[in-house]
Amino acid sequence: MKIFAGHDGGSGCSWYRMTLCLEELAKHEGFEVVFADAGDSVSHKPIITAEMLRGYDVIVGQRWNKHDGMSVWRGARTPFSRLVFETDDDVFSITADNWPAYKHFGRPDVRDAVEHMAATADLVTVTTEPLAAVMRELNPSVAVLPNCIPGWACSLPREPAPRPRVGWMGGASHGVDVGIVVEPVRRFLKRFPGWDLQINATDYRQTFAGSGVPGDRMTHVRWVQVNAEPEKFYSSIDFDIGLCPLWPTTFSRSKSAIKAIEYGARGIPVIATDCPAYSGVITHGVDGFLVKAEHEWLKYMSELAGDDELRAKMGEAARDMARRHLIEDHWTKWRDAYTGLFRRLQPGQRMVS
Repeated sequence: MKIFAGHDGGSGCSWYRMTLCLEELAKHEGFEVVFADAGDSVSHKPIITAEMLRGYDVIVGQRWNKHDGMSVWRGARTPFSRLVFETDDDVFSITADNWPAYKHFGRPDVRDAVEHMAATADLVTVTTEPLAAVMRELNPSVAVLPNCIPGWACSLPREPAPRPRVGWMGGASHGVDVGIVVEPVRRFLKRFPGWDLQINATDYRQTFAGSGVPGDRMTHVRWVQVNAEPEKFYSSIDFDIGLCPLWPTTFSRSKSAIKAIEYGARGIPVIATDCPAYSGVITHGVDGFLVKAEHEWLKYMSELAGDDELRAKMGEAARDMARRHLIEDHWTKWRDAYTGLFRRLQPGQRMVS
C-alpha cells in the first residue's frame, strides 16, 4: 500500500499524528509512505498538487484547511484511492485564550474548508472518542487512533537533580490551565522549602511569582520541538512530580492524555484534572492522582513530596502506564484503518501498486 502523508508543516502534532505512526507503519512489509509539507496556516501557500497525489492508494491530509486546495483533495479520489482526513483537535470549539488557533480556525473560509474536506473523506481519523463524536457530525466514518509514544522514550536515563522539582510543560495556549495550579503550587513551595518548580516550554514563572516564593526556586527550560529533536524533547521532561491541569471546556473535552503519557515515560507520577482526557489513562492512587476539587492539588503534591518511597513506586507505575501506549505495539490500528478502506472494493477493482 502506497500512502501519501501531507502533514501540517512540522509541529508536535504532525510528529505524533503523522511522522511517528506512519514511519512505524512503513517499517512493515507492504507499506510505503511519502511525507510532504502541506501547511495549516493561511500564509502557508498550498504546495500539494494533483500530480503529486497520483498513484497513491491512501492520501492522508492532516488538518488540510485551504479553500484553494479543495479541488485537489476531491480530485485525488479515484476508483482505486482513498482519502483520509486527520485531526487531533476540535477546531470548531477553540477558545479565545488560544488566540493564534482561534483567529485562524474562526475564519469562515477555513472552517468551511475543514468541514468540506472532512465530509468528503473516505475516513476521518482522530485521537479520542469525544473528538470522534464531533467529527461524526460531518462524516459517519471515523476511526479513533490514539496518541502513542516511541518505546525508546521510556528508557532514556535521568540524572539525579540537586533539589527535587514539581513540574509542568506546555505551550502558550495553556494559560487558563496553568491558572488552576498557581495558588496550590505557591502553597506547596512554602510548605516544602526543599522543593522547586520547573516550567518547560512557555515561561510562566511570572504567573507563579509572588506570595514570598523566591525566583531562584523556579526554573525555566526552553521549548524543544519534538518533531525536530525528539530525544532532547523527552530528556527535557526532568522533574519529580508532573502536573496536568485542564480547564473544562468543549474544546478540552476532546483532548488526549499525551502529556501524562510523556511524563509517565520519564518515570514521573502525574497529578491531573479528573476529566475524560486523563481518567481513561491514569489509575488513581497507582500511577498518579486525579483531582476532583481544588484543595486536592496541594494534598497530592504534599503526599508525593513527603514520601520518597511512594513517589518512586508511583513513578515506576507511571512508566508502566506509558509502556501501554507504545507505537511499536499500536501501529496495527493505522494498518487496520487504512486497509479497511478497501474491503468494499467491487469485483474487478484493485488497488494501484
